[in-house]
Amino acid sequence: MIKLTIDLISDFMKFKIFIFFAILFSIIIYSQRRNDFTYSDKIPDCSLINNGNFTRYEKNSLKIKFRKNRMIEIIGKKIVTVGSSLKMLSKCKFETEIKSIKTKYQITDDFIYIGKKTVYEIVETGKNYIIIEYSCNEDRNTCSEILDKK
Repeated sequence: MIKLTIDLISDFMKFKIFIFFAILFSIIIYSQRRNDFTYSDKIPDCSLINNGNFTRYEKNSLKIKFRKNRMIEIIGKKIVTVGSSLKMLSKCKFETEIKSIKTKYQITDDFIYIGKKTVYEIVETGKNYIIIEYSCNEDRNTCSEILDKK
């Protein structure tokens, strides 16, 4: 009787451990999933940035224009215009360096400054959008932007 009870407890503990790891691995696998949109490309079409215009509409709109070896970001209604050089590091990864900043207001923080370099990666594309990831918050986080093709 005691051996049967110990076997049941042992089997129950094995079952709990199995369920714990099954849930853990399903969360890890889901969090690293790409191609979240139904109309996304199986392989990102990174050529979209060769000569493209993209936008993001939120509180302050953002427009990004890609031209050969340049990237121009326009924040709001031309409140801030940032011109950057663009260097391709791989097929879907590129680095920008801020070369000029035009603003209607004085910038008091050091969030945007001439010479700042940022590495972007195109992680997903679709017919009318791209998703880019980059290091942000002083390289503590990875941020992503969903940009609509204009």
